Amino acid sequence: MKMRIRIQGILIFASVLLTLVLYKLILPSWKYHPTDELFDALGIGLILFGFLFRVSSRGYKEEMSSNGFKLVTGGPYKMVRNPMYLGTLLIGSGVVLMIFRLWMLFIFLAVYLMIYIPQINKEDKILKDKFKDDYYNYCRSTPKYFPSFSSLFNLNYYLKVKFSWVKKEAISLAMVMATIIAIEVFEDIKLFGYPNFINEIFEFLFIFTLFLAIIRIFFYANILRD
Repeated sequence: MKMRIRIQGILIFASVLLTLVLYKLILPSWKYHPTDELFDALGIGLILFGFLFRVSSRGYKEEMSSNGFKLVTGGPYKMVRNPMYLGTLLIGSGVVLMIFRLWMLFIFLAVYLMIYIPQINKEDKILKDKFKDDYYNYCRSTPKYFPSFSSLFNLNYYLKVKFSWVKKEAISLAMVMATIIAIEVFEDIKLFGYPNFINEIFEFLFIFTLFLAIIRIFFYANILRD
């Protein structure tokens, strides 16, 4: 576990260093393009949706796994077998769409696959050895990487949320959003001057409030169902 975290840290540091060295190539030129707003909206949606996946899957697993002695197959884990990794993929893709050039998305996906697919396969083998037939049956009924299309229309059934779970991902969400806001504000100041600064702040506050409202809806939906 420690070795995996160390390797991931080195790869992240190398990515940041590469970005700083080649920023003129990687970062978009500060010119307005009609697709900018579309990519921003899509990116924010992916980021918030990714955090929703991570909040639900992390909290649900901690409550239901009995410290790793019980196989978790409900909640988000009934939708897909690796919901936390899926959440990370959505968050990273959203950040890339908002900040970098579009072709960087393919590089991000390649790096993501290089880091996480071996880890997913390794964990898959451990769970098969540990839970035997229970895990084999679980694999037959639940997709490994991506949820089925039909399950996306019933998210409040799979993505259980509690406010205590949100706190565990709140710092990560705040850091990502603060970084994006800083870059977006800098871009808008370069393009349109300081008057647009306030509009950008209010736009992100509105989106963040909407995200909290969605979490609250999921929270109450789960209470009523239980």
